[in-house]
Amino acid sequence: MKRTFDYHPPTVCYDKPAAAVVSEQDCESRRRRALAGRRVQELIVPKKSARTWTMQAGDLCRVSLPEGSQVGDLNLWNLENPRRERFFSGKTRQIHSTHLKTYDRLWSCFPYLRPMAAFVKDTLEDYGVDRDGGSLHDVVGTRCDDYIYKLITGEDRFGSCHSYLTEAVKEHGLDEVDVHDTWNIFMCTGFTRDTQQYFCKPSPARKGDYIEFLAEMNLLVALSACPQGDVSIQVGQKVPDEKCFPMKVELPPSREQTMASRGGPMVLGTDGTDFEHRQRVAAHYQISALNKSRLKYCIFFHYLLFFVMLVKLSADILDRLDIFILEIEELQIPPPLWWEYFWCLSVFLSFIGLASIRGNRVNDMKKYMVGISTIGFVPLLYCIFYYLNDVLEYLGLEEGTDLDDTDIFVWQGYPYGLLWYGFVLMAFQVHFFSLFFAWNLIKAWRGRSALKKGQ
Repeated sequence: MKRTFDYHPPTVCYDKPAAAVVSEQDCESRRRRALAGRRVQELIVPKKSARTWTMQAGDLCRVSLPEGSQVGDLNLWNLENPRRERFFSGKTRQIHSTHLKTYDRLWSCFPYLRPMAAFVKDTLEDYGVDRDGGSLHDVVGTRCDDYIYKLITGEDRFGSCHSYLTEAVKEHGLDEVDVHDTWNIFMCTGFTRDTQQYFCKPSPARKGDYIEFLAEMNLLVALSACPQGDVSIQVGQKVPDEKCFPMKVELPPSREQTMASRGGPMVLGTDGTDFEHRQRVAAHYQISALNKSRLKYCIFFHYLLFFVMLVKLSADILDRLDIFILEIEELQIPPPLWWEYFWCLSVFLSFIGLASIRGNRVNDMKKYMVGISTIGFVPLLYCIFYYLNDVLEYLGLEEGTDLDDTDIFVWQGYPYGLLWYGFVLMAFQVHFFSLFFAWNLIKAWRGRSALKKGQ
């Protein structure tokens, strides 16, 4: 028999605290002062990418759509304490609602729980709540990410609001764990009545629509122009490029150089027609992310080769330390040559390479390339020439020849020089691709710098 339950009318869990109520008159006054007769700085967020900027308490920010319907994912951090205090979408949702309206506030995480910004203007406020329960600017969805994309499709990719935001905030010393649940601006969402599943609709926003918010503390802000475009296509399906558009950020500055964004030049006075320029910026951004990942893989294989070399050198190292281990002595590992220790020094270059990746530092990447070219390749070339005669003699032996009857140096029944050639072959590939990806990064970073200067 199906169980029955008593009916109780719904109760709003959280009475809105006094701190959540703002003075509309005060907000409008502050907004007008910010807009009155002041030069506005602009930043274009290219489609399918993210950019960052900073704000001082009291600054007004406008996010608009210069070309077409597009949704965005917004993150906020306390500029002075970004690792600890950031936007808390869940508590903002509890204090206000699932979809923010003008004069709602955006709240920070525990243990702070204080207003970070106030939502003060929305050209789409008349949309309200539609017949399906859909509304705009939610604090429900967490942001699209490549992890759920793989769960849905089984395919790997780099191209989501999460990955764009992660890459954008690295210049501020933040990383993936600092990216958090977002404020989904211009996005039309709700919950189905029968299954209570999160749904989306094509955004009603059009070219020229905008929102504005006031900073209530010094902020670091990041915005991703979602690769789902206007979210008219379900996550996991291919989204045509023409469905996606850039977004524009306008900020009356309280000081010079307020705008700061990875790869995003400060664009003054743009009307959204610089489409080709912004696509070049996006390409540099994607090239940088791809080659960073590949260079890290090369460095990982460099570490593996280093540990192989360390095992080979272990007998000599233990002898120098007067440590006797019978099992190692029985292996009769040949004594090392100078180049083996010299090559081991190349592993320390990886730290320079990784540091340059984190900070997009061209000069450090150049040092990494010079170091690999010398400390990495020179010992390997010496090894090739040192064992060349042995290898050539081995390759020229007739079938059935006993190695003990030749002048070829043998270890554990194998030509010693040929074993080293195998190591050198792998090391050469690792170093070559490391230089290749490092050079691609330098070109990408230089390209972004040139675009900035061009602005």
